[in-house]
Amino acid sequence: MTEQPAGQGMLPPLVESKLLPPRSRTGLVDRPRVVHLLDGADGAALTLLSAPTGYGKTIAVRAWCDERSTAFAWITLDAGDNDPLRLWTYVATAVNRIRDGVGRAALQRLGKAEVAIEFVIDDLANGIGSFGEPLVVVVDELHLVDDTTALSSFEHFIERLPSNARVLALTRTDPPIQLGRHRGRGALVELRAAELAFSVSEAQELLVDRGQIALTGGEVEVLVARTEGWPAGLYLAALWLRGHDNPGEGAREFAGSHRHVVGYLSGEVLEDLDSDMRSFLLRSSVLGRFTAQLCDAVLERTDSAETLATIERRNLFLVPLDGHGNWFRYHALFAELLALELAANDPGAAPDLHRRASTWFEERGLIVEAAEHAGLAGDHMFVANLLIRSHLQLHLRPATFLRWVETLPDEILVEHPLLPAIAAIQAGRAARPPHERRRFLALADRARAEHPERFGPHIDAAVAVTRVGWIDRNLGEALRYGLDAIKALKKSGDPSPLFVPLAAGLSHTLYLAGELDEAGGFARAAADHPDAPQREAGYAVALAVLALVAAEQGRVTTARVHVDAAASLIRENGLKTDWVGGIVASALAVVFREEGELSQAEREAETAESIRRTQGACVELAWTLVLSAGIQSRRGRLVEARSTLEEAHEILGELADAGRIGALVAVAEAELADALETAAAGELLEQPTEAELAVLRLLASDLTLNQIANELFLSVNTIKTHRRVLYRKLGVNSRTEAIARAGVLELISPESPG
Repeated sequence: MTEQPAGQGMLPPLVESKLLPPRSRTGLVDRPRVVHLLDGADGAALTLLSAPTGYGKTIAVRAWCDERSTAFAWITLDAGDNDPLRLWTYVATAVNRIRDGVGRAALQRLGKAEVAIEFVIDDLANGIGSFGEPLVVVVDELHLVDDTTALSSFEHFIERLPSNARVLALTRTDPPIQLGRHRGRGALVELRAAELAFSVSEAQELLVDRGQIALTGGEVEVLVARTEGWPAGLYLAALWLRGHDNPGEGAREFAGSHRHVVGYLSGEVLEDLDSDMRSFLLRSSVLGRFTAQLCDAVLERTDSAETLATIERRNLFLVPLDGHGNWFRYHALFAELLALELAANDPGAAPDLHRRASTWFEERGLIVEAAEHAGLAGDHMFVANLLIRSHLQLHLRPATFLRWVETLPDEILVEHPLLPAIAAIQAGRAARPPHERRRFLALADRARAEHPERFGPHIDAAVAVTRVGWIDRNLGEALRYGLDAIKALKKSGDPSPLFVPLAAGLSHTLYLAGELDEAGGFARAAADHPDAPQREAGYAVALAVLALVAAEQGRVTTARVHVDAAASLIRENGLKTDWVGGIVASALAVVFREEGELSQAEREAETAESIRRTQGACVELAWTLVLSAGIQSRRGRLVEARSTLEEAHEILGELADAGRIGALVAVAEAELADALETAAAGELLEQPTEAELAVLRLLASDLTLNQIANELFLSVNTIKTHRRVLYRKLGVNSRTEAIARAGVLELISPESPG
């Protein structure tokens, strides 16, 4: 483990071996073809080395780095890096070690309670760009990351990479990113099994020149053909042939399939070991990466350091992972064999070993690694208890928390109600489909019915945060959940970290219900709470609700102060596209509307609408549509406003309780009907010309007269003349009236620029 980088007080310790390149090796076969390909890829943002295990990807890149003066950062991934926060903590830390400060901004942002990974990556790319000198970021074992969000963030990094840097990604399988697009842009160079396979001359150097094995050129060619140049297969063949009475005959008998190689390892390596060494190898193989201390704890012995030193001296496929000889793993193929042997000889051993490893990692604050081993133990109760103990530490890692919760049967979740309660929040934060959030809520409700004694104020608060944060079809029900949970928290005196998001979410629900005074009270309680600065999402919601209440009460200046503070919070913490961003965008739209800035108001309403649409038909979307329709009406976009209100009506039909939204729709429809009647009054005095219609369409946009002139390649005076003629022909006196009349008369379509 290593100390926290600056700005990472909220993040767990790092595994040092993941941040260090593998130990350099001497006596390697020269690979001029591979070196040439790596050198030639200098202009590409991404160099992908994609080949099965044993193709020497790591060794080749490590040797290439050693021969270059270019700075390089090396990160070795594992399955726990499916969490984007964990992934970019390691990448930023590795880059920052090249020169302190290069990754500092990214690390500081990662230390915040709420963070958008895209902003972290942008900070990191800016830091790399400011470094100025050539830099290589090596990402080893990329195939172990399969989470779509983590992979999307990796692609974002490639897109943002400055010209002085490149990424070398080492993987056994192609990552599911847009490789075709990168190829087409010339941003991708690929080295695959065909390029990494040993040529006959390289095999000759390995087997004959360095290995001193008596083989003819033809026999070397046979081995290359049978192994298909697989470097690990050739290396294993060399070990075997050194002890063969007739190397030429052995070369002809040797097969390159993994099955034969495994047979060799089992028969020629494991059988020659004493029982203690064999037991150590088999039992330590379940650990993946390990240290002597971890082996001592898990295997219940005290001599692991000496045993590992012996294994390394005997060349038993032990791979050092750092330059200090602290962390190791076994060659992948050898590890697979050891795992098979352990399962055959002692079927119940692996789960118990994983449990001990999980405990060891948890004691050291390495919760992700602890969760990985807990899951591999196959013991659902063990996993559940670990997640309960660690849910606060995993709060910033919704993907990791959900991944392990989703492995648990419903019965286990019902027996541990905190898990589905927290999982529902995490599903919302991770922007999972609404049905996943509802599933966890249903499990929490079932747990409440079957195990009421296991519910407490903290669990009630967790359920209520989801109910008021993501209101589905029943506002009244959400309101009852929120009020009951707040009362329970206050009565118990429980200093729950969920108070701020719960009170803030409840204030928004009360606002939608039309209870403005109560909404303002809970919003103020959340905003003034000592925990508010550390609960950025809840803090932003509370400020947004204070702005909404103030605007509705005519206190526009106060509303502007609150909404600007909320907007600053979500901008600084990467929450603009989160559900919190939807609430703040709605508040901005309302304040801009009250200030008469209808163009900005409409843009913010559109932002809020796009965020709410991810939730499907819900109370928040219905309210946002009413807000949008009102702004469209004020701007003269009467046809669009009518369509927007029709959609709001459809959504209301799917909701059990929408609070005051139905009444707001009725008011908006009445106002729209008056506006349509006014716009339809009078006659079209004269049909506009095509040139005037072109101007009319752009008048329906947000463009200024100067911008319209530039768009149509006309002078501003000509545009003013067209506008004056249009007003006369339409019988109107303003741009808004012209847009409204033109829409009713179908002179412009709703698709006109807006």
